[in-house]
Amino acid sequence: MMRRSLLALVALTLFATATTSTAADPRIRYITFNNNAVVTVPAGLGVSTMIQLGSSEVIETISAGDTASWSIVPKKGSGILFVKPLREKAETNVNIVTNQRVYALLLKGSAAADLRAAFQVRFKYPDEDVNARLLAAAQESAKDPLLKDLDPNRLNYDYVFKGDTSLKPRVAFDDGTHLYLEFPDEIPAIFVVEGKRQESLVNLRTQGKYVVVDKIAAQFTLRAGDKWLCLYNRQANRQSFDLIEDAYGPKRLGHKEERQR
Repeated sequence: MMRRSLLALVALTLFATATTSTAADPRIRYITFNNNAVVTVPAGLGVSTMIQLGSSEVIETISAGDTASWSIVPKKGSGILFVKPLREKAETNVNIVTNQRVYALLLKGSAAADLRAAFQVRFKYPDEDVNARLLAAAQESAKDPLLKDLDPNRLNYDYVFKGDTSLKPRVAFDDGTHLYLEFPDEIPAIFVVEGKRQESLVNLRTQGKYVVVDKIAAQFTLRAGDKWLCLYNRQANRQSFDLIEDAYGPKRLGHKEERQR
């Protein structure tokens, strides 16, 4: 009987350990990036906190307010930063400039026994996640029998978008001459943005489940009523106008247009 009790206790202990190991650990924090927000990083005396930026980011400049009370060490050639308070209740701001983004952090130190201290802080980027799904869908759809005559090595999937996501195509890619779009619902009006940021309606046709635009460009605008979405081709020739990161939709004023943020 005693042996059975011991075996049962061991089994329960192993089960509890396995359950704990698979649960979310509060010492690992996930932060959604927002370039207009200051991110608070909870640190603890005697605890090294790793701050992990985007996988393709490289830290270029770090500026901290109180460098005497904090150890701040970047990993060379990466987007990883290690921070540690050198005294209790130390607090300072840190500005980080990478090759892609700018971050504003508030480091807050606490006592060594404070369990709220983060071991790791990892940033997430919604646009990157969505664009990765768009790329995966485009590559999968490029296998469609209707596109069998296209050279897969010449297809460009490097399209990203900004604007109303209800107009977002499920797939966007080009073959160097034509743009292929697949929409989950109704097809919006499609305009090419050229010259002095002017929109022109494009010629298009349907081919199976695709809308085929008979040209490629650095930017297109998709419209449905008051809603708009900008589709950017990052591989296109950018000499005609500067491709910008912020979304905009030209606002119609008769035959003239102006930039609208």
